[in-house]
Amino acid sequence: MRDTQKRLLTRAATLLGIWVGIGLLTAGQWYMYDLANSQARPWKHYIGPAMVANVLWACVTPIVFSIANRITLQRGRAVRFILTHFAIGLVVSVCHTLIFVMFMSQIDDGWYKMLPHKLAGSLQINVLIYAMMVAIVTTTRALRHLNDRELQAAQMETQLAEAETASLRAQLQPHFLFNALNAISALVRSEPLKAERMIARLGELLRLSIDGHRGQESSLGDELDFTEAYLAIEEARLGERLTVIREIAPEALTATVPSLLLQPLVENAIRHGISGLPQGGTVTISAKVTEACLHIVVADDGAGAASVTEGVGLANTRRRLTRLYGERQSLTMDTAPGRGFRVKVKVPLCTAP
Repeated sequence: MRDTQKRLLTRAATLLGIWVGIGLLTAGQWYMYDLANSQARPWKHYIGPAMVANVLWACVTPIVFSIANRITLQRGRAVRFILTHFAIGLVVSVCHTLIFVMFMSQIDDGWYKMLPHKLAGSLQINVLIYAMMVAIVTTTRALRHLNDRELQAAQMETQLAEAETASLRAQLQPHFLFNALNAISALVRSEPLKAERMIARLGELLRLSIDGHRGQESSLGDELDFTEAYLAIEEARLGERLTVIREIAPEALTATVPSLLLQPLVENAIRHGISGLPQGGTVTISAKVTEACLHIVVADDGAGAASVTEGVGLANTRRRLTRLYGERQSLTMDTAPGRGFRVKVKVPLCTAP
């Protein structure tokens, strides 16, 4: 309750201070005008009327703001909005002038005689002041509405990205389980120690994949840890047919990337480039920082293809990169028969806390 009262008093004091400042400027303007015409009078003849007029506006301002908040600009009703506020502005102008003359007449009886002249002379300026206050309220409402919509859109984008990441996890887990369990079942009797190590790696992989602290972005180091758990299972399954080369610059480890960025790229390289070849092949993962950007390359020396076919995984990766970084990112691919497949990702450099 005290905070509310303090806030209201602060607003009232600010409003009064603004109008008093305007009053001083108005008094100075009147004085300079009369001085230029050699008709200058003592300052009290300027300060008094200016202060009364502007203090009255300070009292009227909350009422005008309340009216402007009730009678709002709506689509298709602009003419009605303008005419309604014009009529209210005329009423406010007349009331302001009547009260002003009443107060000033307590000082000088001659002000009653000036009432018609004052009504005619102040009508336009008073209506303009009312219109400016209505415009301030209308513009503020429009900006607040725009900010709310932008905030809602940003929240929806974030929720969509998080849901997409969660969906990726949900897709990856059964896929890992299926392939890994098949590989483990083939080794349980012939190589039990190897099967045991694969089970341990599988547990680590599942733990990382369901980590609730992983948002839509994580550090490259965390993504490499996740990918390493996956690679351990593939290396156990493919044996000497799979070679993995890692070329990771130390400064790249703290850079942020979309969660689950690397694993699908590495999986594509193994499944489509290496696993189908009797002799196997090499997958190279490299990352470096240049020109305020993180550059990641996942390449294999497998069979390659005559043209690039962007499947669901790559299309999803491109969509997530665009949503997170806009035009500041890029994803390119190149391939050729017998020359493997290479994916290049560039994202703006931002380090994880």
